[in-house]
Amino acid sequence: MAWLGLIVGLLLGALLGQEQGWWVGAALGWLWGRDRVQAAELRTLKAALQKAAATPVVQAQPTSEPAEAAAEISPAEAATPLPITQEPAPEPIPSLPLAAAPTAAPTTPPPLPATEPTLALTVWSSWATQWLLQGNPAVKVGVLLLIMGAAFLLKYAAAYVSFPLEARYLGLLLGAGGAIAFGWRQRERRPAFAHSLQGGGLGIAFLTVFAAFRLHGLVPAGAAFALLAGLATFSAALALAQSAQALAVIGLAGGFLAPILASTGQGSHVLLFSYYAVLNLGVAYVAQARAWRGLNLLGFLFTFVIGTAWGVLRYRAEQFSSTEPFLIGFWLLYLGLAIAFTRHRQAEAGLGRLARDPVDATLVFGVPLVGFGLQSLLVQQHAYGAAWSAGGMALVYGILWQTLRRRLQYALLATAFCILMTGFATLTIPLALGAHWTAASWALEGAGLVWLGTRQRRRLSRWSGYLLILLAGGIALVQLDELGRSSSWLNGTLLAIVLAALSAWLAGAVRGQVQGRLQLPLLLWGLLLWLAGGLAGIDHYTALPRQIAAMVLLLASTAVLLTALAQRLRWPMARLPALALPVGLGLLLLYAADQQQTPLQDGGWLVWLLAALACYGCLRWDETALPRLGRQWAHRTGFWLWTAWLTWVAADASSRLGSGSAWIWLGALAVPGLVLCLCSSAPARRHWPLKRYRRDYLRQGPALVAGLLLPILLVAPWASNGSAAPWGWLPLLNPLDLGWMLALLGLANWLRQPYRGRRRLLGQAALPALLALIVFGWLNALLAHGFHHWAGLPYVADQLWREQSFQAALSLLWTTVALLTMLLAHRGGWRRPWLAGAALIALTVLKLFLIDLDGAGGLARIVSFLGVGLLLVAVGWFAPAPPDGKAPSEPG
Repeated sequence: MAWLGLIVGLLLGALLGQEQGWWVGAALGWLWGRDRVQAAELRTLKAALQKAAATPVVQAQPTSEPAEAAAEISPAEAATPLPITQEPAPEPIPSLPLAAAPTAAPTTPPPLPATEPTLALTVWSSWATQWLLQGNPAVKVGVLLLIMGAAFLLKYAAAYVSFPLEARYLGLLLGAGGAIAFGWRQRERRPAFAHSLQGGGLGIAFLTVFAAFRLHGLVPAGAAFALLAGLATFSAALALAQSAQALAVIGLAGGFLAPILASTGQGSHVLLFSYYAVLNLGVAYVAQARAWRGLNLLGFLFTFVIGTAWGVLRYRAEQFSSTEPFLIGFWLLYLGLAIAFTRHRQAEAGLGRLARDPVDATLVFGVPLVGFGLQSLLVQQHAYGAAWSAGGMALVYGILWQTLRRRLQYALLATAFCILMTGFATLTIPLALGAHWTAASWALEGAGLVWLGTRQRRRLSRWSGYLLILLAGGIALVQLDELGRSSSWLNGTLLAIVLAALSAWLAGAVRGQVQGRLQLPLLLWGLLLWLAGGLAGIDHYTALPRQIAAMVLLLASTAVLLTALAQRLRWPMARLPALALPVGLGLLLLYAADQQQTPLQDGGWLVWLLAALACYGCLRWDETALPRLGRQWAHRTGFWLWTAWLTWVAADASSRLGSGSAWIWLGALAVPGLVLCLCSSAPARRHWPLKRYRRDYLRQGPALVAGLLLPILLVAPWASNGSAAPWGWLPLLNPLDLGWMLALLGLANWLRQPYRGRRRLLGQAALPALLALIVFGWLNALLAHGFHHWAGLPYVADQLWREQSFQAALSLLWTTVALLTMLLAHRGGWRRPWLAGAALIALTVLKLFLIDLDGAGGLARIVSFLGVGLLLVAVGWFAPAPPDGKAPSEPG
């Protein structure tokens, strides 16, 4: 049959006499013949399957005594494979091309699982895929190809065919009318086929009328638009009569594609937009009767995408007066369509019930987003044009919000209009000052999409909102380089990044109310934008000496703002950045030290005080809502931060009392000691935060301070000569010794408390030894300071060590310390301290023979040997032998 069609087509193509008509006819004939063959094969296969399904299936009957038969089978027989008896083969099915004959008795095949349409990347591709695959895909593809072919045929006929133009257009109209009439007759038997055919006929009719008007002027302008309006109305009537959204979509697509396919590149934009206005009125007419989201979205896409393309490629400033009315009209039209969609969805749900997806998020938020972008393009030549446009849109959305908010069925839509009103009203100020509207408007639209997608449980809306918030923040960050063009904090760039940050936080709060994901990324993204904008503004508009104070104020105010927003928006996660405030302030403290700028200068005294109030105020406010581990870490790091801050402030203040180098040690050593005393005092433990966080303020936090203080106490006496200028030096009453004793007192007071944590710090046995070593080192330094200030020796290690009088004094000091240690150990029954004193005496004797004996000064050598000898005699008299070490009171 295929070869017969090929031959017939070849002959018909040759008889036509057209150029290359023979091979076109041959191809069409072969396709026709092949179609007939496949139809016959399908009928044969269907008959064979029906016959096989009707054949009864013979099942094997079980034996009467299965148990006894199984018992008689021996193991050897069980291992022997049984012969397989073959059933008689069923009646063979005639062989079919491209199909193998079945080898077993066919049974009724199980129903195939229904495959859902593949999830597309966007809602548009998903909707197009479903529309194409459902119903009758072949006729839908064929109709689309027919529309495109008709457009190409019009162009070809205009250039090459000599038939009268009127006849050509009339033939196309008659063909379109025939398709519509045939589809109408088949509307009940084959609805999918009928709808697609009618839609294709309508599209061809649209195309023909527009081409007759534009290309050849066969129809006057008024008559052309009357016909087009009639076709749009007719298409809407057909769709409504048959409840066929696909019919309306195909007809509308054909109508919108008509000027594109038949365009010559030369024409009036007024005529184009007037034609689109007629089509959109048809969409509005249908929207009054049906809640067809696809039709509304198709009209919106065609109108604004084509309008955007024309505006980018061909718009000129002198065309403003002829373009602006169309843009405003399209915006108001689709604003009304969004309201009509909500009304229909609520009517379908019934009274007292909330409809599923009652708001078309794409129209509600997409129309102002695209419309405002086009409006900004049109008014870019006018001063404050974008600002006036934003204000006007805010006014319209405000009126709609006030009108709809008292009606229960429009509650969600009214809230969306309120968000848009707030967004455009907020944009008015930065736009009037030259801000970049893109970042701010996208951020606000993104927050609105996240809110609406959360309310309607639409994942696409939520992810679209996330994408807009991300893009808006990225644009705002890039635009921070333009801050140098403005001399004031009140500028569009900073306001745009602030709005982008607030939008991210609002979206996070919306997700937080339903315990959704991406709360933390939205919180951190907003925090990044907020801090980046604040730091950039400080860098551009704050004098260099005051920048650190401004940064401290920025961090503190951010923590307070987020804590307040968390309470207002019922979003507990927004309080998490307040837990990191001590860490941020600590980094600023290190930066200030690197810049050699004290905390109190250039307004620091006020902002650091405010930061402390903010830090503990945020932790105190509804503290049980915060995670316990986070609170403990915040109190611990806050303890370290403010201890370091007070130490720096006190050291700087004490260093100003005199020009001597030792004054700085008074504040640097006294504050940690006083802090440790305060933590271990009973009155402080009765109040917040020590009462609630005892472990952090009595053990974990002070442990680090004590661990850092131990080596400082060991080194500090030797790091300075103890000068108390402008006053004279006195032992124990100089700034270095006073600070050292206060630090040691605080450390000892903390170590004797129940929460001292000595085992974690250095171990139970090593800590007393280290304290004894620290005190012994301080006594040696005190002796060196006395020789420096009273004997006039330079405070240099080499010169002091070579001085025989100093060596003699050292020997006497070491022996005295050893004597006192051994006496106390003997009375207390402590073996280890006695042995330590004995080791010190041995070291002193060794020093006498290696250093003191070699000295040239006889008097110093005599004093050394005599003094040490007398002390050794005292040791032998009062503590001659080490205790047995069994006393329970032995330290360590």
